[in-house]
Amino acid sequence: AFDLTSFYPAAIKPLWMTDIRTWYVATYGDRYFYNAPSWFSTFTLLELIYHLPLSIWAVPALIRNDPRVPLALLVFALETSITTLTCLAEMLSWEELTPVQRGVQGLGGMYGAYLAVGVFMAVDCYARLDRILSKQKGIAPITKKKL
Repeated sequence: AFDLTSFYPAAIKPLWMTDIRTWYVATYGDRYFYNAPSWFSTFTLLELIYHLPLSIWAVPALIRNDPRVPLALLVFALETSITTLTCLAEMLSWEELTPVQRGVQGLGGMYGAYLAVGVFMAVDCYARLDRILSKQKGIAPITKKKL
């Protein structure tokens, strides 16, 4: 919800969303929320039309062990990793950030952790798909992950 506050009409946007965003920008200096590059609006639109619906589907799908989860989350993880890496690289070029804002206790930690989760998810989903396909095709899996 936080990243998507720009999509809320002012008439229905809760005040707490604006307050949290104001505090966040003042604390971390995240330019994406006050002076974003032109491509960032595409990333937030992608979050609205892809990340949000997939996440709503994925949580119960994970609970019920839906066999489509590894493929869906592999695509999600790769897309998330690429867009987060782009944001991280851009953020590291912002000269106005203090070392704390740029470091692991600031934006570097937030974007870096999100990137790490995306990469871990991609590797995990690839390993799951490798085991499934190897079993179906009677070939040796590349990964050693047990399902």
